[in-house]
Amino acid sequence: MDKQVYLLYAETQVHAGSGFEIGVVDLPIQRERTTGFPIIQGVKGALRAFFRNTQQDNLESEIFGDEIVQDNTKKTIPGKVAFSEAKILLFPVRSQEKLFIWVTCPLVLSRFLNVVGEKEALEEIVQLQLEDDTAIALDGSSRIYIEEISLNARNDVCLEKFRKVLSKISTCAPIQSLQTKMSEDVAIVSDTMFCDIVKTMTEVIPRIRINEVTKTVEEGALWYEEYLPQDTVMYFVARVTAYGDQDLLKNLCKKIDGKIVNIGGKETIGKGMMWVKCFGGDEDEKSGT
Repeated sequence: MDKQVYLLYAETQVHAGSGFEIGVVDLPIQRERTTGFPIIQGVKGALRAFFRNTQQDNLESEIFGDEIVQDNTKKTIPGKVAFSEAKILLFPVRSQEKLFIWVTCPLVLSRFLNVVGEKEALEEIVQLQLEDDTAIALDGSSRIYIEEISLNARNDVCLEKFRKVLSKISTCAPIQSLQTKMSEDVAIVSDTMFCDIVKTMTEVIPRIRINEVTKTVEEGALWYEEYLPQDTVMYFVARVTAYGDQDLLKNLCKKIDGKIVNIGGKETIGKGMMWVKCFGGDEDEKSGT
């Protein structure tokens, strides 16, 4: 075991910002340059902060490395675990029949299934050919409603292997009712449709700054921030570097599996809370690996 895959389930909206930009949204979220899919690049820093608040041993420096200090005479030790950026897996959207559902696409699923080594499920997904007006509803529906968009639903695809993987993914949800919903209310849309959805259906929230003297809104102090919606599911990979060993991954899993970690900004207004779940962790424990 040289790597572990972790799922992130958003309990609140999440803002991993890319800085100020000129446009409708002043503070947009981070995205892949090529696809426009949402990502989070600060996973390592967020986990390090979590360790710092909860650890009483030297595991933090073992995993993340020593902090950079001004004293150049002190030798610093590099981290022994490498962390990838967090990538999107399931994106929640409003649906008139089911309150909300999750959407994903073949490209997103292919990346994830390749990372976790689910080859049989990957073979099912790469064979999918979807038009922009067509989707696959895992609950067998004939129509799929995504906000104001109505899509034809294909029911000629079995996806038996992927359904088993989805049952593992659903364990990242913090309560049983959401786990049950996730195992059923997922739709697979085309890559281009998914790209449009994650660009246009994020949450954009206006923010203001109050003048401390007048207690009114300061002139020009209105801006708009973009957030990933609550119930978003992402994933990241932790890999052992040449300096580490597998025991570090096991210790990392013990410390963060099933815990809630703050990722991204706006912590003081209750944003960025995400549950961490080791993918396949329960199966590994049962098999003794």
